[in-house]
Amino acid sequence: MSIPALSVKGARRAFDSTRALDDVSLDIATSQRVALLGPNGAGKTTLIRSIAGLTKLDAGAIELAGVPATSLTRRQLGLVPQDLAVHDRMTASENLHFFGRLHMVGGKTLRQRVKWALDWTALTERRDDLAATFSGGMKRRLNIACGILHEPNLVLLDEPTVGVDPQSRERI
Repeated sequence: MSIPALSVKGARRAFDSTRALDDVSLDIATSQRVALLGPNGAGKTTLIRSIAGLTKLDAGAIELAGVPATSLTRRQLGLVPQDLAVHDRMTASENLHFFGRLHMVGGKTLRQRVKWALDWTALTERRDDLAATFSGGMKRRLNIACGILHEPNLVLLDEPTVGVDPQSRERI
C-alpha cells in the first residue's frame, strides 16, 4: 500500500460555538482527484485552509506524503483560494513572477513557467495589462496559474469556477 499524498486524521476546528470540522478524516492517493461537496458552512473552506496551514486545527493531524504538515512540507502545496489572490495593480506577468518568487522559483525556470502559464491561461496577449482590467474569468484563470506555477505535488482549489462565464468555466 502506498503512502497517501494527503492524510487528514481526526480534524476538529470550532469557531466559538460553531463546529466547522468535527472529526474529519480522509486519505487522498497520489494522482487522485477529490471534490468536497456540501452546503455553505459545511466546513469545506475550513478544511482546505487547515491543510494549507492558514487555519490551525483544534485537534487532529495532517500529513503530506506521510510527513506531518509543516511550513516546510506545505511548500509542495498549490493553493487557489476562493477569493482572488491576484494583485489588481500588477500585470499578469508581474503577478506570475511575484507568486513564482514567493514559491522560490527563479531565473530561467521562472521565465519558462511564466510563459507556460500565460499560454495555458490564454493571457499571453494581455501579459502586460493590469489585472484590474481583466474580466472575472480572466482573473480566475490567472489566480489558478499563480497557485500552480511552482508545480506543486498537491493542488487545493476552493471554488475555482465561482463567478466565471461559461467559456472560462470550460477552460478551467
